[in-house]
Amino acid sequence: MELKEANILLVEDEPFLREIMGAWLERVVGRVFSAENGREAAKILTANKNKIDLIISDVRMPVMDGIELLKRINASSARRPGMIFITGFSDLTLREAFEMGVEAILEKPIKREELLQVAKTCLADVEELWQSHAGAAPETQLKAAFSSFAVAVREKRIGFGRRGFCIKLSEALREGPVEFAIEFRDERMVLSGWGLVRWIAPEEAMAGIEITYLDQPSRDWVIAHLKKTKPLAFIPSSPGLDRLLQSKVA
Repeated sequence: MELKEANILLVEDEPFLREIMGAWLERVVGRVFSAENGREAAKILTANKNKIDLIISDVRMPVMDGIELLKRINASSARRPGMIFITGFSDLTLREAFEMGVEAILEKPIKREELLQVAKTCLADVEELWQSHAGAAPETQLKAAFSSFAVAVREKRIGFGRRGFCIKLSEALREGPVEFAIEFRDERMVLSGWGLVRWIAPEEAMAGIEITYLDQPSRDWVIAHLKKTKPLAFIPSSPGLDRLLQSKVA
């Protein structure tokens, strides 16, 4: 979806910042709705059922904060819009946010170009988003092999979210760009592409990777898997957890 076609809900308790960001968005998006807290935002979502494509919300606000708003959205049976969190300070980690389904966290002071680019990426269809890359391949490489995808999932070695995956590591990684090749022998398939290591948990030998590009066979396979499983998380915080969250929501 293009920005000019999108309906975006901006949730921010600081009037000046809400006005500034609202003006940025109104120049390029289809329609902008504004709310000063999560409670107002929830009312707007109810009144405009299935019409909001993306929410840009402060994390900490009086009355109802962004985290509580997101929890209510996740518990609803209605179509789930994308979510970007903005914050000056929060004890919410990136790993926790991705697990809840947040696409990105932007830190204040917000830059116009960054906000619009992240919003554009969140609204993009993965079939388009994952089909091209730019620049040289990342220096960091991740290679892994499993007897089968079913075994890897059952043993909680890998888990997929809407835009990325978490994986048990056999080698150390650092945050940043990565080229990956993950083999599933029984399926005779290698999941190959590029991504961004968004978080690492060395004590758990775990990392969360946002996918930025997938080779054609890999892309078709992952998209088919996501259509079947409909994960809640952007990147699960651990393998198997997202399926647990979905059962609780259902």
